[in-house]
Amino acid sequence: MITGFAASIVEAWQELRVHRVRVLMSLIGVGVAVCALTLVVGFGNMMQKGLADSYEQQGGRAATYTLSIYPSETEMSDSEAEKIRTALGATAERFGINHISAYGQTETTVPGPAGTVNASMYVVDPDFNVMRRLSVDHGRWFTSGDAANLSPAVVADETFLSDYGIDPDSLPATIELSGSPARTATVIGSVPSAGYMEYGEIYVLNGQETEFASDAEAVTEFEMWVPPEVGEELRKQVANDLRRQLPGFDVSADRTDFAADIDETLGPVKNVLLVISILILFMGMLGLLNISLVTIQQRIREIGIRRSFGATSRRIFFSVMMESVVATTIAGAVGVLIAVLVLKAPLVSEFMFDGASAPQVPITAVIVGMLVSIGVGALAGLIPAIVATRVRIIDAIRA
Repeated sequence: MITGFAASIVEAWQELRVHRVRVLMSLIGVGVAVCALTLVVGFGNMMQKGLADSYEQQGGRAATYTLSIYPSETEMSDSEAEKIRTALGATAERFGINHISAYGQTETTVPGPAGTVNASMYVVDPDFNVMRRLSVDHGRWFTSGDAANLSPAVVADETFLSDYGIDPDSLPATIELSGSPARTATVIGSVPSAGYMEYGEIYVLNGQETEFASDAEAVTEFEMWVPPEVGEELRKQVANDLRRQLPGFDVSADRTDFAADIDETLGPVKNVLLVISILILFMGMLGLLNISLVTIQQRIREIGIRRSFGATSRRIFFSVMMESVVATTIAGAVGVLIAVLVLKAPLVSEFMFDGASAPQVPITAVIVGMLVSIGVGALAGLIPAIVATRVRIIDAIRA
């Protein structure tokens, strides 16, 4: 069976070589259509991955819920902040929540060697970088042991390090803090700059924010990352458990990640491009079908002779069908190769991803392109193959 299949492919290739001028233009159309379809699928998946990474850095991974916890009638004090941290730890352990972090933001200043350095300060916990996909380019991120350091740990972005005059390769490095007596902090790692912020950014551990800004208020918002399929039910249970542990506190929980917005952002564009690609593919298939029908009419004598030597209808059908499939597979492979080269081009990374590292070309796009090219060949070869099976020996004699 395998030998017969291989022989059919070789035979189909020989026929294509004989009729290459007739099928060339139609195969160009098929190749262009497959290339366009692969580009649509590839661009869509790459943009979805890039957009998902961007959204997760801004709002957390799916599903991230923000817990707002603050006293109902009094100001937040250090003792109440400690109560919140204790309650959150107990709740996370009770419900098996592996990732939970404080999230507070304020503006601060740091005395630098060449003058005051302004910075946006984020108050977080060690889990924050996993929840927000923060990549540390130099040094390291926080660990649970950093809370006990005499010199508070800091993770800064590239803009802050540049403004302060610190070479990222020299980390860890010491910076001065405002206030009296003189204090220092240790920059243990650096992260990429957001690019759209006016000032640099620094990340400090929850509970140490007053070391960097004496007027900083205790964090009242916390983020938890949970599986999306149980997120809504878990949100209610966590909120109720915190209310039980913290009487006199207002507790609310809402989903704040942007995962649901990705399909809304890319969906219409992907659908329009996909429809255009399918139309191009359909036109290419019609062209190949017309060429195949004309070719079959000119091969009646050849097919009749084959029938006279004992070729069965099944053999004739499969042979003609394979000619079309082999042709579109070759054209599709060329189209897919061109699409992959385009997707991997440096211009794509610079234009589509703002110079950031582009996601890998999805294997899904390659598989879809090849399957579609094979399917088009099968559809385009179906009618000519049926016509070929109805050729009689007498038709060959008359031809």
